[in-house]
Amino acid sequence: MKRFVLISLLAVTAIAVYAFAGQPPAAIINVLTWQYSNSRLGQNLHETILTPTNVNATSFGKIFSYPVDGNIYGQPLYVGNLTITGQGAHNVVFAVTENDSVYAFDADSATVNPNPLWQTSLLNPPNVIAYPCLDNHKACTIYPTIGITGTPVIDRMTNTIYLVARTKEIVSGQTNPYYYERLHALDIRTGKEKPGSPATICGDYAHTGQGCQFTTGIFDPLADGQRSPLLLEPTTGFPQGVLYIAVAGQGMILAYDPVSLSRLADFMFTPHPTNTTGGGGIWAGVSGDANGNVYVPVGDGTFDVNVGGNNYGDSIVKLNLVSNGSGGYVLQVMDYFTPPDELCRQTNDIDLGSGTPVLLPPQTGTVPNLIAIAGKGKVPTCDAANPIYLVNADEMGGMGGGVQSIAGTASQGYYSTVAYFSTGAANNLYLGGVLSTTAGDTMQEFRLVSGLFNPVKSVSKSPTTYLAGATPVITAAGTKNGIMWTLERPALLWTETATNNAVLHAYNATNLHLELYNSSMNSSRDLAGPAVKFQPPMAINGKVYVGTQTELDVYGLCPCPQ
Repeated sequence: MKRFVLISLLAVTAIAVYAFAGQPPAAIINVLTWQYSNSRLGQNLHETILTPTNVNATSFGKIFSYPVDGNIYGQPLYVGNLTITGQGAHNVVFAVTENDSVYAFDADSATVNPNPLWQTSLLNPPNVIAYPCLDNHKACTIYPTIGITGTPVIDRMTNTIYLVARTKEIVSGQTNPYYYERLHALDIRTGKEKPGSPATICGDYAHTGQGCQFTTGIFDPLADGQRSPLLLEPTTGFPQGVLYIAVAGQGMILAYDPVSLSRLADFMFTPHPTNTTGGGGIWAGVSGDANGNVYVPVGDGTFDVNVGGNNYGDSIVKLNLVSNGSGGYVLQVMDYFTPPDELCRQTNDIDLGSGTPVLLPPQTGTVPNLIAIAGKGKVPTCDAANPIYLVNADEMGGMGGGVQSIAGTASQGYYSTVAYFSTGAANNLYLGGVLSTTAGDTMQEFRLVSGLFNPVKSVSKSPTTYLAGATPVITAAGTKNGIMWTLERPALLWTETATNNAVLHAYNATNLHLELYNSSMNSSRDLAGPAVKFQPPMAINGKVYVGTQTELDVYGLCPCPQ
């Protein structure tokens, strides 16, 4: 059996030692991709400062914040000991906004450095502005403007941050505006564009339906949004890896050369839909393993590949970039998994692809290499009673495959991604879901024994109910001092204009009944900015970074400003 290398060298450089050698180094210094690694495990096992003992309302709280110009949907990223041109070495936290701004902040203090180390705006008003969501009603799940949504990825070897920005552009003499999606490569030391950047993914007139003709289908920059985190995946023949960009709308994944910013290949997941809307969008994260395979969670859409078609709605699709024999490349399907009730899921909008496939560390048992994913939940006419799946990454099983599925307690399923943590004695998955359009569910801890859920119900639950679910992250020192961190958005899932303040929570990872801290315990001191949906916190080196609608909030050990 092939075994996963848990964390890509391109993803989080400092913890590659742990992935290969089995022991964590003294400190983690970089968070270069969403959920810490290409495996999307949601864990930082190198946290020696924050412990279940000192994370409490007395000794832990909000220590500073930075104002920003729009919603922060992308997870903050972090580079330690980075030399900023003309400003010396800093630990740096990076944030992107829906107003198409990229920020580099001092990660340790807003007192010494109250302003950004640098800020780059990708706009030029009034002719180049962030995309107003009302221009396309399908896109107003993000409100009021759409700029940079997907979490960027950083290549530390070349000091480059890659991101996708959307803009609306007025051209003199033209009746209709253009809508663009562009790939940007910025130098993390200066904020300036790298040579060849930006590269236009697609630009087109509004409402013409023309789009850009790619190899496998038409890309529409008005409707095909880029929400999924970017992935920089180690790949044979590409010393700096291959950059993957996944989009929603009519779902497609694009493979780019991170050096030339040229498109290498593309793959559309529902190229011949049986309905007019297409579907098959990529809403959640794409993960990758050490063999260059990428695992794509596909949303609702036509599925017929099992009867000779080429549509992969409601599936996890495993792809690999291979030569086309003519000097170019194609994305080849290596395997796939589709739940047996796919047609009912498609009909009733209960996507499998509402969460990210997480590549687990090798497990004991008959199937060592597992994928964990949670999708939306059942409706009365469907069989999707078990929305949490374990899938064999080596033999995914196609339609009706998989290793095990369980129900959880979230009747509407999950709009979030699992996190993984092993205490040595126990291997655990963490997840929170949605009960209904008016009620949420608790965060829950599930136990894996020999690579299976055992028991099939959660072993502990948080005292807090989350209306919109949450994607957790874990901090620990190896297998010790585990803490589960989450962000609560105290508003119903589809209330797009909500301005409720985010609440940061910390629980003992070995018993979620034990809440260590939340930012409402001392709200006059610790109040976070207005919450955004689907945002996980990012915790590293004794601090927790929280993206909101108006500011980047930073939490750590006190003394805390009163």
